[in-house]
Amino acid sequence: MKSVGIREAKAHLSALARAAANGEPTLLTDYGEPRAVITSIKSAAVGQAVGISDPSEFKQRLLALPYALEVNF
Repeated sequence: MKSVGIREAKAHLSALARAAANGEPTLLTDYGEPRAVITSIKSAAVGQAVGISDPSEFKQRLLALPYALEVNF
């Protein structure tokens, strides 16, 4: 898995999101410490991270958030 600092990730977020959608997750670090992972919504890792194994259930939970969020599958 590729590792990127938060500042670099901010500058290249679009490319990192496209890579994640293509199955290439990225570990985000802050001063060298792991903080988060950018991965595809369809990835099993996302479901495991939030306790959901069914991608459609994950989508429904995202859509239920109290603020606007666009999700395209």
